[in-house]
Amino acid sequence: MKIPYVVSTNSRNAYRTAEFMQQSNGEVQRRIIAENFEWDDGYTPPPLSFVAAIALSKIFHRINPLNRILRKDRDILMDLFPADIPLKYSVRFIEDEQYWKRSFNIKFPTRLELGVSFWKGKYLSTCLQEYLENAKPDLFLEDEAVELASLVSPYIYQLGLNQLQIIRQPKPPVPDPNTVEDNCEFSVPKLYDHIPLEPVLRKLYNLQEISLVFGLNNLGDEYMPRYFEFSIRDCESLCRGLEHLNHIKTIRINRSNLDCSKVKVILQNLVKKETIEELDFNHCKIGDYGMKALGGFIYVHKNIRRIRIANNRFKEIGVAGIAYALQMNPEAPIELIGKYLHRIYIYFSLNPMSLQCATTFAAAFVRCKEKPKTLIVNSCGFRGASAEKMAGLLCLNRGLTRLDMAANNLSGEAEATLLSALEQNKKILRIDLRRTHISEETQAKVDELLERNRNLVGQESEASEEIPPLYLKAKVDELLERNRNLIGQESEASEEIPPLYLNEPEYMIWEYNPNNPDYIPGRYPERVPEI
Repeated sequence: MKIPYVVSTNSRNAYRTAEFMQQSNGEVQRRIIAENFEWDDGYTPPPLSFVAAIALSKIFHRINPLNRILRKDRDILMDLFPADIPLKYSVRFIEDEQYWKRSFNIKFPTRLELGVSFWKGKYLSTCLQEYLENAKPDLFLEDEAVELASLVSPYIYQLGLNQLQIIRQPKPPVPDPNTVEDNCEFSVPKLYDHIPLEPVLRKLYNLQEISLVFGLNNLGDEYMPRYFEFSIRDCESLCRGLEHLNHIKTIRINRSNLDCSKVKVILQNLVKKETIEELDFNHCKIGDYGMKALGGFIYVHKNIRRIRIANNRFKEIGVAGIAYALQMNPEAPIELIGKYLHRIYIYFSLNPMSLQCATTFAAAFVRCKEKPKTLIVNSCGFRGASAEKMAGLLCLNRGLTRLDMAANNLSGEAEATLLSALEQNKKILRIDLRRTHISEETQAKVDELLERNRNLVGQESEASEEIPPLYLKAKVDELLERNRNLIGQESEASEEIPPLYLNEPEYMIWEYNPNNPDYIPGRYPERVPEI
């Protein structure tokens, strides 16, 4: 029997609670309103499948129904499963990306991730990162770490550690009046070891990229220099772990005290790792000795393409090491830093360079057999003669398509050299000249020349496609015959080279020896012809 059909409407209105009484303290707190006969109007009870899904979502660690229910019911479960299911139950059975995205946002609400296409791998990588970043070296459980790494290894392709806990520094012993001991705090051997990365890395067989920072975050008043140190043993443990990774391509160590001895240990262990394509050592302490080792690594390794070395401590000798590697035409097409896949990409930003550094660097770029495509030397302290050398590179190096020289001083003669070089170079497509103290007229002229070069892209190749093959063969034969007839004769004069100095050995030495401190690429010395 349904009461509203039996009790008249007038009787219900007569015994209905007044509106001012419904606002009283006693009525507001009342949850069951017996006189409300319309409580079920517009209300539809959920189906039993939904009620069953709610019950199953609470006991997933005991009952896994995913393989025994319909697809539509499985989608309902994905929205009901809690984010705190233990990984040993959820990793192998849950593949739904929305579940892992929701779990990531619930467990890591402060992290903002954009452009993620594989949320399961991102969530598991972040879980492993959080575990390793907070693991204490003194209480590190290797078996537990290996178990977690084995569980998530099929889904992790990138791993980034923004901090690593350092081992506790032992304190001097308590003084004993009956014994003579050295209790000076500075005599206690300092330990810089972190958790061993070898047992964890050797399980991540799909890993392609790893980023490390040997330091601590959010120290505040507890800052100590030793928190950012790490030992040779840490480097050896890292390299032993990397030996088992057959797909590793990128290794990054940033904002750490990576000095010459440590980078040499790393490079010695990675020289036979042919899968390595990028090494990122930005914001470290690599000096000349380490840069020479890096140059040797570039020369020997077959597949290395990008090496990031911004903001380090090398000088003339270090630049010479990299310059030697570029000139010797290594087997692999090196890209020293960059996001664009050019054959060679050089990035030396934030490394102050003297005139000698600029001279050595210019010589390398003029002489190197593998022409670089991109050069970034932002904020390297170029001014005066050094700035003029770097701007004059565009005269002799026609392989560059991008040159970034922001935050350098190109005023004066360097500005004129840049314009003169750009008028001759038709390959450069992009130049960054922000905060270089050049005039607006010069910037406008540079933009005009770059636009000219962009319009010329592809025209040479298109023209060559239109030439018939038979005509090409005849033209080649004609040119070869001309060269045979010119054997022993003097070279013809050109607009750039005065006729009086064509056969002077001194002129050729000046042109092909940019190590001369007075040499400016593209500018020839004034000569007084002999009478």
